Amino acid sequence: MPQKVPNRFLGYAFCVGDLLLELSDDFTVKNADGAVKKTLGLETAPGSATNFLDLLDVPGRGLFKKNIKKLTGANRLGPISLNVGFDADSKEKFGAFIAKLPTEPDVVYVVLSRPQRLGMNDASPTATMVAEEKKQQFFNNLERLFDDEPGLEDKVQVTVIEADDGESLNAGQQSNIEQYLQSVSYGGNTASRVAEAKFAVVHEKENDTSSTEAIRTAVEQATGVSISTATIDAAASNLSDKDSMKALVFGLQQFAEDSDGFDVESIEENCGTLIGETAERVRAFRQVLSDGAFSLVYQPIVDMKRLTTHHFEALTRFDLPEIMRSQWEMIRFAEDVGLIDDFDRAVINRVIKKIRELMSQGVAPAIAVNVSGRSLSHPEFISDLIKTLEENRDLSGHLSLEITESARILDLKSLAAVVQQIRGIGFRVYLDDFGAGAAGFQYLKSLKVDAVKIDGAYIKDAVESAEDRAFLRSMVMLCRELGIDTVGEWVETKDHADLLKDIGVDYGQGYFYGKPTNGLMSARVAKSA
Repeated sequence: MPQKVPNRFLGYAFCVGDLLLELSDDFTVKNADGAVKKTLGLETAPGSATNFLDLLDVPGRGLFKKNIKKLTGANRLGPISLNVGFDADSKEKFGAFIAKLPTEPDVVYVVLSRPQRLGMNDASPTATMVAEEKKQQFFNNLERLFDDEPGLEDKVQVTVIEADDGESLNAGQQSNIEQYLQSVSYGGNTASRVAEAKFAVVHEKENDTSSTEAIRTAVEQATGVSISTATIDAAASNLSDKDSMKALVFGLQQFAEDSDGFDVESIEENCGTLIGETAERVRAFRQVLSDGAFSLVYQPIVDMKRLTTHHFEALTRFDLPEIMRSQWEMIRFAEDVGLIDDFDRAVINRVIKKIRELMSQGVAPAIAVNVSGRSLSHPEFISDLIKTLEENRDLSGHLSLEITESARILDLKSLAAVVQQIRGIGFRVYLDDFGAGAAGFQYLKSLKVDAVKIDGAYIKDAVESAEDRAFLRSMVMLCRELGIDTVGEWVETKDHADLLKDIGVDYGQGYFYGKPTNGLMSARVAKSA
């Protein structure tokens, strides 16, 4: 193989890959770059022709050939998980990207990336991915599915799978089903376990090996377990429409969570209606943001020692469209359908505008604005946020950020870097609902925040509960030793206020000090005296 792969492809390839192969239309390796001899056992001397399929295991060959058929010359597919190597017993796992160039339709380019480049190494949570991370990656792949392939909605459908009542699947069976579904999924990366004994897969309509019936038969034969399926036609459900695809993702989340109306039978019978109604809610939420149809109210957070207002928390009140039932539902829906970053961006800009208006009047209090952990996992939102904060450095003493929905944080290491970047610009960062869930202390260790808000569940009954008081004391002691301030939520009575002060909580928030109001005013701290 005396030639090298064209330079026009090399620059891109080695940004993401370790090995680059150029294949003829019969999959013979024509050219290669990278440590192919050391890594794959592949000779590159002239005349040493090797067929790439011979480097794959049997499932990988089928998956690779299936995806080659989808190349148009204008798209790129991957990463596809392949085990590659010359020896059957020593194949190495790679994520493969495949493409054709419009000028060379008979040539296939394969970029092989080691798992660690793609966040899939054994030291990374995504190698043995926890179920939530795999599920989120699947949803992300879904939302991008139709971007590069016009007309794809006519070719694919989505099938959900669930073990029948009374049936159970062990961990090995669930893993095997997930791997099988990946092998028959469109693109090789559009299938996932979404909950215990529940799966979803995007597959071709008119392919005998990946039809819904073929999938059902294969799973039942492999496990001996009876399963139920429901299929959603991409074209009939208008999934190429962005809002309809967000509606599908929402529906799959509800299916995973056993929500009413989203079981297999309901999806099979009413999938068009379910997606249509949810898409309508997506459009209604977008309209709220477009019209700015929300207002802010402010609740005081009080210094427990000085009995003065330390800052206010900005809370949102929507002009609810008819299709939404409550403020809480509106926020939760925005989280689930992936619109929360647009909402967070709008609120931050509204608060900045409010602070500047008050500064022009001579007095501007400090205000904390909520930012979802989900938003802080989106690179575009992070970039916009950092730019906004840098442009408003002079407000660092007036604006702070409060990370909410911490249960949805999947990558603590990446979020920790964002938090330090925000703090480096000069803005304080709070972590909401500390102590809620088993991961609270892990978040505290990883994120290095300025302050935490102790979950109100520990405070509500602490006056009567010795156990809750013990938890509160341990949290406050830990935070004090780490140099982290504490905020106690749910301060409803004087007894609550006195208890938190005695334990050593730094700040308090609740109806005892003041309800959320449209105006910014001093808290009613005299009641604590």
